[in-house]
Amino acid sequence: MNFNFAEQINPQLENFDFPAALEIAETQLKKINGSDYHAVLGRSLIHQAGDVADWIDVFYRKSSEKYKLKALYFEMNEFDINTDRWYIDGFAYDKDKGLGEKDDEDLDWLSDFITDTHSVTNTIFVIEGYEALQKAFDGTPADNGALQDPRDWCEQIIIARYMELMRAAHLKAKDKK
Repeated sequence: MNFNFAEQINPQLENFDFPAALEIAETQLKKINGSDYHAVLGRSLIHQAGDVADWIDVFYRKSSEKYKLKALYFEMNEFDINTDRWYIDGFAYDKDKGLGEKDDEDLDWLSDFITDTHSVTNTIFVIEGYEALQKAFDGTPADNGALQDPRDWCEQIIIARYMELMRAAHLKAKDKK
């Protein structure tokens, strides 16, 4: 990951200002000659938000039958190296060290989950619509000179789109109560 690129959009992502973050990243990518990575431009994942919210709801309901849940955590697989399928995994916790006991230096608590989506529902949420990008990441080494910047900006855009999707799913779930 190009941390210099990430630093350019992280302030917007931290404030849930996805349009601003995406504007920065997409503008930077557009400045570079076309590549297979340019297929990410303007490609939202929000249309999957309802399905993600429903998937999370099933996971929550089934997990809470067995455990007293304090926190849920979701992450996208390492898409830059796992190019065959891009998906979301979910994890449930009986402690929440992300809020009250927050320690930005100690994220080890995330490995102490009590259950996960695969164990509870035998599922992961497969992200659809980025198959051309999966092929691009599969076909280009991470340190390819001419394609490095387009690849790195594409990574930032995918991360922002994932975060935008999860925020939209959260808001849909709240609407459904």
